[in-house]
Amino acid sequence: MKRLLTQGEVCELIRCSYSTLCRMMNENRFVTPVNGRGRKLIFCSDAVGNWIKARQQQAESTVSSPFPSKQKKQDKERKRRLEAAHIALEKHRQSK
Repeated sequence: MKRLLTQGEVCELIRCSYSTLCRMMNENRFVTPVNGRGRKLIFCSDAVGNWIKARQQQAESTVSSPFPSKQKKQDKERKRRLEAAHIALEKHRQSK
């Protein structure tokens, strides 16, 4: 059975604000909500999990920048955040 997440839970999982989430959806950079209008958006946890995994893979295959040390630090931070989001999503799935 697929679990459903509110926009607040999604924002907490991926560590972004509601306005950032809306901007990402408007730019087609995030999954489409399953149901809801305005501030009552509902997301499928499987779709959010797949989005997180895709972002992890993208972070791992990032092209290096002209400032390697800065790029490595940013990549490590991005990877750490995505791993934390994935772990939080798994905990959420198990708690319900």
